[in-house]
Amino acid sequence: VDQAVFAPIFLPTFMTNLMLLEGKRTTEEIIPELKRNYPDALVSNWALWIPAMLINFRFVPSKYQVLYSNMVGFVWNTYLSWKTQDAGKEVNEEEEELNKKE
Repeated sequence: VDQAVFAPIFLPTFMTNLMLLEGKRTTEEIIPELKRNYPDALVSNWALWIPAMLINFRFVPSKYQVLYSNMVGFVWNTYLSWKTQDAGKEVNEEEEELNKKE
């Protein structure tokens, strides 16, 4: 339920907030990046969290499950920050190239 309901809603919220913190203030800046990165990020989310939680509940002793989830969360947040930042660089480089041609 978490990955089917919560992740599709939370992921664009997280990405939007991250872009706002980076200084992107308009929907013209944010929406194209969300359209470009959201599908890949959602699939990556499922590829990481579904197996991670299966491992967590099957093999990790209960006293270490929170620690394990926090470590996976740290990896996920690092990836998501990199993915969002990386996409912004590509857009800026494309805009610079277009401006040079004009």
